[in-house]
Formats: sequence, structure tokens, C-alpha cells
Amino acid sequence: MTFRMLSGGLAASAVTLTLSVSGLLAQEELPLQVGITGSTPSHHTKNPSYILGSAEVQQLILEIAAEPRRHAYIKEAIADRPFTVEDMVTAGLLREEDGRYWIDFNLLRVEDQRAILEVSERLGRDLAEAFLARRDVFEDLAATHGQPHLDDAYLFYIVLGCFSLDWDGLDLTRERGYRAGAQRTIEGQSFTPWAKERGVAVSLEGLYWGSHNQTTSDFTFTSFGDHHSLPRFGLPDMLWSTRSAFSRYADIPNAQRAAARMVAVYRKDALEDVARVMLALRTHDLAAGTLASETGIEEEKVGRILDLLDVAEYVERRGDTYSGRALVLTSDDAEMVRGMLAEGRRIMAAWHEANYDALKDRLSDLTPTRNGVPFERVYTEIWHFIFGIANRTLVERGFFADPYAEGNRHQGFLPAVWANGIDELP
Repeated sequence: MTFRMLSGGLAASAVTLTLSVSGLLAQEELPLQVGITGSTPSHHTKNPSYILGSAEVQQLILEIAAEPRRHAYIKEAIADRPFTVEDMVTAGLLREEDGRYWIDFNLLRVEDQRAILEVSERLGRDLAEAFLARRDVFEDLAATHGQPHLDDAYLFYIVLGCFSLDWDGLDLTRERGYRAGAQRTIEGQSFTPWAKERGVAVSLEGLYWGSHNQTTSDFTFTSFGDHHSLPRFGLPDMLWSTRSAFSRYADIPNAQRAAARMVAVYRKDALEDVARVMLALRTHDLAAGTLASETGIEEEKVGRILDLLDVAEYVERRGDTYSGRALVLTSDDAEMVRGMLAEGRRIMAAWHEANYDALKDRLSDLTPTRNGVPFERVYTEIWHFIFGIANRTLVERGFFADPYAEGNRHQGFLPAVWANGIDELP
């Protein structure tokens, strides 16, 4: 899966973990789980996930991680593959030094993952406590947001868990040199490859680190949660799923791409209409007819939109009226959001100043660093575990809303609709 990244504001550098594995064998038969952080190049020979899609190539990578190899050895090993050694270098998987090739990406063996998990569990909870220590500041800021059917915990989950710890945390760590940015940019798509050796029982449930986003003219639709409960029945995810509807045309040249591109034009139109409905329901419960009048959308179409939003739990029907259930942030919330982001940034900056050097020292012997991969590049993966655990802790402590709360029809994420630009710090 590749998720569209936002343009503008803090989210411009938001990173999405891709957890898919391509290849001929079933996932459980492959020694590695592979993917990228970022956006995938479309050409398969430049796509790290495609290159690492077979058990044979994954075993080759494990060999190279243990001992660097010569060009001829690697060339012979991939002789029947549609990519070259040079493609593997271009995609960020290998690096040549003095005639030998080393791995050049975040390949984490079983022992690496155990070390990261042990460190991240304590540090993630410590980071959560730093946010809880400023709870009164966040609650004062939240007082300016008025949405009748939502509590502050939902607001904090999105603004602090997603906008701050995820998006701005990634920006902050890159700006201050703790974390390297994207390793490669190909075809305008920026990404960092990663792979994890299977054998560590790591549950993704409750690791809230994944945002899926799509922007309209004035608003962005975001679903934010873990990657345990995919696919998400939310927006924009459910509209993206239409891409798979054309899989039956795989044998027709360019058919899938042409059909998907045509439908993509109308996805944005649909989201524009949904945004108008959600904005109208932000502070008032309204009947379908009144919604049609206020939004300018024909009543039959409003009815269909409300049917979908009801099933998706963005709205709730109350007799003849509908009320909003999903978080909606408008330009009126910009000062509040920016205040929370500024406070969150101060907390994360102080936390890194206190913990980063010791963390780097403790994790200095990971497989990638032994192969010459800068720790700052590896830190992208480590930071995701730290802030994911922090978010999980803040849910457990009741400060954040629980995406797995009893009564939630759709588990593992919460949605939001927010005005473009409110996530931009001065």
C-alpha cells in the first residue's frame, strides 16, 4: 500500500509506514517483512518492495548483511530477475565501497528488533508522561473548540497524537539532525526502504503511528491509527479501495491505470461534498433537507452521503436529524491547533535533548549501523516505535480517545476532517 502524502504545512514531511510485501510467495514463507517509509516509485525496478519480493533475493540481502559481496556474486544471484545490481543501488538497498557491496538501508534482524522494542517501550512511556505533565495547558487550549458531540480526548488524539507526535515529531527530528530525511527520491516519490526479519512477535495493535490523508480544495481527510486493523472503513481509505476494482483488467495494456486515473478525478469531487456536509454538522444537528439547502447539494445526493457517513460513524442519526461524530477542525481552530503544536514541539525537543545521545549509544550495534548506515537514517524506524508507544500509553491513561473503545463499529483508528493550513507553525 502506498498512501498519498500531504502538501504544505507540517504534514509535508509526514511519513507513512507501508507494511505490504510483494512477491510470488505468501508472506509467511518470506524471511523478511519489507516496505518503505514514504511514497513508492511506480517503476517496479526502482521499487525496493518489488526488488525484495522473493525469498531468494531476501536471503541474498541477509548474506550481504553478514558479509559484503562482490558485484559478480550478486549479479549471478539475481541473473533471472528483471532488475540489476545497479537498480538495487538506485533503490537504496545496496552501497558500493572499494569493489564490495554493503546493505544500505534499515534491515533489522531479530536481535535488532528486540533491542529497539526494549528501549522504545520505556522511552515511549517516558515521552507520554512528558505530555501528561502539561495536560492542563492542552486542556486550556482545547476550551476554544466547540463540537457538541465530541470530547477533548478525541481532539487530543488527532492534534497531539497525529499532528504533533507523528507529523511534527518527524519534522523536528529531521530539522535538528536526529533523523535523516528520505533516502531516495525517484519519479518525484521520496522514500526510505526498510526490512524486518521475521521471528519477533510484534503486535501492531495499539501502535498509533499511521496517517492516511487526502486533500481537497479547502479540507483534508485523515484517518489515524494503527496498522493492525487494516483496511480502514474511513475516508479517504474507502475511496482508495476503488483502485482494486479494475484488477480483472490486468491483461489489457494500460487498462487498470487509465480506469483508476479517471475514477480518481471524481474521488476529490466526492470528498468536496462530504466536507461540506461535515462542516454543516459541526455545531448543529440538521435534517437532510436542511443540509441540502445549506450545502447546495441536491437532496438525493445528500441522502446517499449521509447513508455512507452513518455506516462509517462520521455522523449519527437522531430521529429526523443528523449530528456529527467525527472531529472537524476549521480555520477558527487554527490558533488552538498551533498552540498545541508549539507546546508539543517544546516537549519533544526537551525529551530528545535528555534522551537521544544515550539512546544512540545503546543502539549503536544494530545491523544497519554495522554496515555503515547512518544511525540518523535508522532513527526513522526507532522514532515510529517510540511515538507509537507514547500514543498507546496516552490512550491507556485516558488522555487520548480509544480507537478500540467498546461501541466503536470500526476499530483501530479515528477520522478527522480539517481545514488546510491549520497545521502550519509560524
